Amino acid sequence: MTWRGRAFLLLAVSLAAAGCASVPREAGIGEARSLVSSREELPVRWNQGTAEDEEVSRKLDELLQSELSVEGAVQVALLANPSLQATYEELGVSQANLVQAGLLRNPVLFSTVRFPDRPPSGLSLKFEAALDFLDLLLLPARKRLAEDEFERAKLRVADRVLGMAAETRRAYYEALGTHQAASVRRLIAEAAGASLELARRIHAAGNLSDLGLAREEALHDQALVALAKSEAMLREKREHLNRLMGAWGERTALRLPAGLPDLPAGEVPLERLESIAVANRYDLAAARKELDVAARTLGITREWRWLLGAEIGATAERDTDGQWVAGPSLSLELPLFDQRQARIARDESLLRKKIAKVTALAIDIRSEVRELRDRLIHYRRLAEHYRTTVIPLRERIVGLTEREYNYMLVGAFDLITAKQQEFDAYQEYIEAVTGYWVARAELQRAVGGRLPDVSGEPDKPPPGHDHHPENSGWNNTEQQSNGEINTLSPNSA
Repeated sequence: MTWRGRAFLLLAVSLAAAGCASVPREAGIGEARSLVSSREELPVRWNQGTAEDEEVSRKLDELLQSELSVEGAVQVALLANPSLQATYEELGVSQANLVQAGLLRNPVLFSTVRFPDRPPSGLSLKFEAALDFLDLLLLPARKRLAEDEFERAKLRVADRVLGMAAETRRAYYEALGTHQAASVRRLIAEAAGASLELARRIHAAGNLSDLGLAREEALHDQALVALAKSEAMLREKREHLNRLMGAWGERTALRLPAGLPDLPAGEVPLERLESIAVANRYDLAAARKELDVAARTLGITREWRWLLGAEIGATAERDTDGQWVAGPSLSLELPLFDQRQARIARDESLLRKKIAKVTALAIDIRSEVRELRDRLIHYRRLAEHYRTTVIPLRERIVGLTEREYNYMLVGAFDLITAKQQEFDAYQEYIEAVTGYWVARAELQRAVGGRLPDVSGEPDKPPPGHDHHPENSGWNNTEQQSNGEINTLSPNSA
């Protein structure tokens, strides 16, 4: 076989292979799952209406019937959130674009028929087939661009999964903290109601002025308003969590634990978190991949600027005398006016824009980590202060007030007021613990995955309460700060 025959055969095989390309059904989901698992062990499943998807849905119903943990909420969100499922479709779009990039444009066939003005001449026929020559030459480069875009889509999907997990954790802790705070507000309202009932009896006996009764009524109404706000906030937080989990109908009846988890014993250094974030964040990796695409696009435009619009083909023509003539054809665009200078300038600007975006994102990530780290330390110090100082002091005041009440040195209103202040302190402690866990969830998202392990036992809740606001009193009245608060400053970390 001659070299022309071999070249023709190779071209025919290449064209046939390009024409037989197909789009895989689960495009890139396995790679995206691997990217996620390298950061956290999270379920990644693309719901495409299979029997296995129906089985997963039944298991989710079973999971939501029991008490919901934070990781359970994350699992439900990753498997049932429709917005996340829509994100997975980006893989299908990117995979289809990759397959399309490996296909040549269809050749264009032209034909003309011309009629002679006198016999015996026959019809003049002309046939021409043309193929975009540059499209053939740029096929490898075009596929590399599509592959980069496909890799960026995988990174974006993995980042979205990690972001959904972190957002669900935050919503869970907010709902759980609001749930616990609402229980405290309910107890405060009950205490205010008891105080008001007592005030009415004393007022009826003539031992309390109208002003004193009005003050008790105002305190009771204020407690009811605070309770109503707390319950409204609880409904809002629960619905936010339901939306993230894709829950509707019977699935919205969530069963939350009674209280927030204990604080961990220690925290990771700030310096480690910044380096981990820059190395782990998939959105930063996707931005870098987008930068590579912009640089490659600019290189292609510069390299092939003179051959844009080139076409090759073949023509066959029959003259009016019946003779056929055939041969190759070539068309070139003359770069007299448009030499792609505007396109090159545009691609250069896009490249500089991508560079600036990557730089800005890296700076923002470092700043975000520092900000969340400081917030985490703030809420930890605040919770520790309430746990070791404020709450024991309020419990001691209640105990001393009860003793003086038994000796008729103070009135019942003083005892009820002391108890209300004790509940207020406990609610502020709950808010601090909630703020800590929310900040921790956001920090985990900021570093791009799981936080480094910290050894040690978790801090205990206030003695005697064990996270349940209905338990009254803390027995360890002598407990004071053990110095941990001072060692948790940003400078020492």
